[in-house]
Amino acid sequence: MNLTFDIKLTYPGFELSCQQEINLAGITGILGHSGSGKTSLLRVIAGLNKDAIGTLTFKSQTLQNSSAKQFVKAEQRSIGFVFQDARLFPHLNVLDNLHFASKRCQTSCLAVDEIIELTKIERLLNRHVGQLSAGEKQRVALARAILSEPKLLLLDEPLSALDNNARAEMVTILRDIHQRLRLPMIYVSHSVIEIQQLAEQVIVMEKGDIIQQGHVHQVINQLHSSIANNLNSQTSLTLTVKQHLVNYGLTQLELAAAQSSKDLDPSSTVKSKLFCNLVNHKINSQLRCYILSSDISITTALPKDTSVINHLSGEIKEINRFSGDSAQLIICASQQDFIVSISRYSVEKLSLVLGQNVFIQFKANAIRSY
Repeated sequence: MNLTFDIKLTYPGFELSCQQEINLAGITGILGHSGSGKTSLLRVIAGLNKDAIGTLTFKSQTLQNSSAKQFVKAEQRSIGFVFQDARLFPHLNVLDNLHFASKRCQTSCLAVDEIIELTKIERLLNRHVGQLSAGEKQRVALARAILSEPKLLLLDEPLSALDNNARAEMVTILRDIHQRLRLPMIYVSHSVIEIQQLAEQVIVMEKGDIIQQGHVHQVINQLHSSIANNLNSQTSLTLTVKQHLVNYGLTQLELAAAQSSKDLDPSSTVKSKLFCNLVNHKINSQLRCYILSSDISITTALPKDTSVINHLSGEIKEINRFSGDSAQLIICASQQDFIVSISRYSVEKLSLVLGQNVFIQFKANAIRSY
């Protein structure tokens, strides 16, 4: 299922000019600062902005072709939209808001009770909108959007007004919905963390243009590696939970080479064993996580008799010496690029050079999950 567009939209002082084909197999993240054009693009896809010029095709159906004067109305596109603000009907209670969406749906394949359960709003059904918290409103808005049975769900910064607890709950709900319903989503945010938690592929926007697109770890790691002299740069990766060592407070993980930022070949069999602090995840489930560049150290010989539990052999791909006393290295280990921040003194003392084989090491608590 693909979404293809070649769109231009001009406002005073701003122009959106985007050409892209998106494979909608999973959750696609759109990342960018405020004013980069994320919301404008989403509104064009939804059919909420008729001023855009160009072409837009979804599932081989032409939704817009300006030269042929074709434009499919928003309500006929089978595309759902969850806004920053919930936009619920204030005069209706929660259940009536949901029934409004389900009654408008011609197919009615989804069970209302199932969506209520998925979005965790069972206790809210008889409440009026004014009695709901921001997080509760967004969960109801999400349920209502899904009950319209869209073929694609657009989410425009749905967590921006929520506190940390409500955000965490919504992230879990969105993951469960995607897994249960296999509903393609395009998720817009300015938060790298939200994109890391949810997206499989990412589009980066800046000043109305798409400047980068790719697998989530590839894009996030490239963004972090381009941040000069930043000790908070991080390596983004997904690990597979293999075993819980409860007596030691550890979880054994597996790093598969197929997630590499450079080689995404799913047939690759290169795997590496890692350990993190004990996590509450099922065996063989995927753990999205990150490692700060300052938490990784380098040694030129195989570490022995050390309390540092995680070791990987790798090759130095980049050495960036910054003004001051720090340096940033990109080291490819198990076909995964790791961003490492060390001192310039260490680079010179160890005589580190491009192409050199080294070992990286980091403690179990350096692997931080979401």
